[in-house]
Parts: sequence; structure tokens; C-alpha cells
Amino acid sequence: MPTERVHTDEKIIFTLLSLAHEVLGIECDPHRNFFEYGDSLAATHMCTLAASRHGWQISARDVYAWESFTLLADAIERDKCDQ
Repeated sequence: MPTERVHTDEKIIFTLLSLAHEVLGIECDPHRNFFEYGDSLAATHMCTLAASRHGWQISARDVYAWESFTLLADAIERDKCDQ
């Protein structure tokens, strides 16, 4: 997996962090992994919200695989460009 990318759409990162806050009830560091804060059930809930509200097709496995919210946002951004 790549290291932190320099340019990622800040709106996507902000949205991911907002969804995580809604699910977990805490603020998360964008350079940390979701699983430092929550479990697979919470990750699945966040992914469901991301799909229903924003059309993002991410899974709990994706959340686990990407080492930070920033890298996950980068993957979402790339996926949006590929569509």
C-alpha cells in the first residue's frame, strides 16, 4: 500500500471523519486507522452510511486495508475518477 499522498480531496477526508464521528461519537485523527478507534461492526456501519449518502463503495475490509483515513480518502478519490 502507498504511503501518505500529498494531495487528497479534503472534502472526502472531512466527510469520512464526520461519518466516523457519527458512528463512534469521537473525533478521529486523519492519519490514524479507523480500527484504532472502533471495531468491524462500526466500520460496516460507517461504510453503509458512506454508500447511502455519498455513493461510495467501500467495505470494512477497505477501511482495514488502508492505514489511515487519509489513504482511504485517496482510494475513494481514485475510485471516483475511474468511474
